[in-house]
Amino acid sequence: MLNIFGKKVAKLLLTATCMALIGGGQVFAAKAKNELVKEEEGFYYGYGKAATAEEADFMAKKDLIETALTSTLRLSNPKASRVSVSDDSVNARLTKLKDFKHNKAGNDVTYRIKVTEWEKEQKAFEDDLRASLTESYNTLTSGKDISARIESAVAILDSLSANGERDLLTLQAGGTELYSKKVEAVCSTIVENLNIAISAANGIIGPSTVFNITVKDANGKAVSGLKLKASWDLAELPVTTGWGEVDSSVTPVTTDKSGKAVVEYPVSDDFKNKVVTLTISTTFSDSKYIYSGLRKLDAQSSAEGRYIHYENPAEALKGVEVAAGSYKSGAVDQDTKAGGKEAARNVTLAAYEVQKTPVTNLQFAGFLFVTENEDYPAYFDNPTYNQAQQPVVGVTYEQAEAYAEWLSGQTGSKYRLPSDDEWEIAARAGASTIYPWGDDDPSKGKKANYKGNGKFKAPSPVGSFPDSTNAWGLVDMSGNVWEWTSSARNITDDVTTTHTVKGGSWMDGPSELRVSNYRNVDADSNSSDIGFRLVKEIK
Repeated sequence: MLNIFGKKVAKLLLTATCMALIGGGQVFAAKAKNELVKEEEGFYYGYGKAATAEEADFMAKKDLIETALTSTLRLSNPKASRVSVSDDSVNARLTKLKDFKHNKAGNDVTYRIKVTEWEKEQKAFEDDLRASLTESYNTLTSGKDISARIESAVAILDSLSANGERDLLTLQAGGTELYSKKVEAVCSTIVENLNIAISAANGIIGPSTVFNITVKDANGKAVSGLKLKASWDLAELPVTTGWGEVDSSVTPVTTDKSGKAVVEYPVSDDFKNKVVTLTISTTFSDSKYIYSGLRKLDAQSSAEGRYIHYENPAEALKGVEVAAGSYKSGAVDQDTKAGGKEAARNVTLAAYEVQKTPVTNLQFAGFLFVTENEDYPAYFDNPTYNQAQQPVVGVTYEQAEAYAEWLSGQTGSKYRLPSDDEWEIAARAGASTIYPWGDDDPSKGKKANYKGNGKFKAPSPVGSFPDSTNAWGLVDMSGNVWEWTSSARNITDDVTTTHTVKGGSWMDGPSELRVSNYRNVDADSNSSDIGFRLVKEIK
């Protein structure tokens, strides 16, 4: 055994880690090996330098203990990190050991101990440690109260970590199974059988949404007194939000006698009108001795909710109502650029409500996130097109319909793509004009996002051209992106997969932005200049 800890090996294992502790007006100097000490084979050494003799003595003893524990651990795991122990553990160990050398001032101290003596002391310490954990271990393995069992496990794991024994202490003296691994295995079985449920379904939430948490065991029995943590985080979305780094909002909660707890939405402005996740989990990783095994236990027990938060959901989703009645659609008399395919026609429409803007990247990304749908539109990974407030593009007709179906389920109202006539009547806001704002060409005053507008060379954030807003407050009805409709104008094939798009786009010249103008494109098209807005049926 002595040869293992020869002079060269000991020197490799001893470190001169810099420690600076500022507090109470005292500064600990950098810890370093005492150059006056000649290390001998068969000993562990510890060194401490500090402002006072008391501090240096403590540092040297701590260094000795951590060096000895690390040396033992690296016999089985050469790549193991240096072991650390708590101050209480230092004070509980080697109580009769005196320093080996110190300078005249007493603030440069060396401790040493024979390897054989350390092994004797360590065996006694480990025996005492096992004995102190017996009651908690029995509760963990034999108890019926899940909350008490988990708290016992946390106490055991914290004690092992505080004493630097997490990867050293075996369950039985002379055994091979680590105490910590046995405890983790028991905990894994416990949390595997926990059923944590969140009352609020994934989707749109507001101030009145209630988040009731229910915890049951594998037999459906309520788990009372269980400590949980509720962690709110901004969602990681495939679009550029500009939200920046926002810390999690973490709240501790404990289940009541019926296994229930209530979680509140964060009051911070960082979480208002955002796409968020709520994660409910056990609290193993709240330990100050956090390590990967504890994180795994929390992840194993966790439940997640995915939400789109609106401070005022009704206002956020509110559109413009169009009254039922007879209207004139198609080309207006003064539009000299209109062709025969745009012939005027009389239409009768039921009442409907039209969204004020095209659906944005952020809105669509929120839908995909809460539904756990990875059917991303084209260009979602392209920063030219994936800014939060740009209209979503690269979206097929089917993807647009999927969004409408989801929004219908969230609100209880029927949302759908507009017909081309509904789109035109909304665009003109009840007037008989060539463009949504009147008869002036878009180039006069740069009223919209078209090819050559001088401001954008890609889809613009919705509402970037206030002068294009029509009398009903609808924005971007012309320019920016073409918009899907449910119609197939002038197509008589009953089984066609073609649909009409309206409004012109950032890739088109000014004349393409006329309200009566349209194109027919295949439903599978995912062009960078096609988006959509929805209408809501009014009963």
